Amino acid sequence: MNYSAVIFDLFGTLVDDFVSSVGQMHSELAAVLKLPVEQFMQLWRQTAEMRTLGAFQTVEASIEYVGGLMDVQVTVEQMAKAVEIRLRYTRRALEPRPHAIAPLEQLKNEGNKIGLLSNCSIEIPILWPETAFADLIDSPIFSSRERLKKPDPRIYHLVCERLDVMPENCLYIADGENHELTAAAKVGLHPVLIRNLSRDNGSELLREAREWQGDSIGSLTEVLQLVRD
Repeated sequence: MNYSAVIFDLFGTLVDDFVSSVGQMHSELAAVLKLPVEQFMQLWRQTAEMRTLGAFQTVEASIEYVGGLMDVQVTVEQMAKAVEIRLRYTRRALEPRPHAIAPLEQLKNEGNKIGLLSNCSIEIPILWPETAFADLIDSPIFSSRERLKKPDPRIYHLVCERLDVMPENCLYIADGENHELTAAAKVGLHPVLIRNLSRDNGSELLREAREWQGDSIGSLTEVLQLVRD
């Protein structure tokens, strides 16, 4: 099969998972906002689905919402500091994994179209133009902008439409979170698991990765061979 496009997942695929730094970020946010850290962390986590589906189109809106749940009026100064913290940690999280950029450059040089599907809060698309990926990925799709998230089949169809390719001509490379690989296959894409031993494979979110029987790779450099075969 000749593939003309490769669609990538973001976290756990092109960049490392965000989870490792979340606790410290929550502590810093709570300190700046002068809120009890445990209560703040609990409420922030409860908004994860809302943030992923685009309920908040600014960083400020998400922080203000959680403050409101705690009956706290966030000051202008506190808000500015909190937004800076949130964006600082997000920038760090968007650093490419080792050997992530070179395969993308090669794919692009060889005339392949490149897409992205990410379940993420609004900070990711806000900072995306600053990243090393911005000039390499033709059609980045962010759940918080589109108000759709994986494994909803509509988001897979959307990225194919933006790339102007048929699903059967696309590889989908991901770490198997939230059954994204099975969903991609049902739409017609060819899913490939990137084995990610650094992630918690006991997580229910990554159950698909543990049980996956389809094609898999150990590094992003192997994507080039899949496209060329």
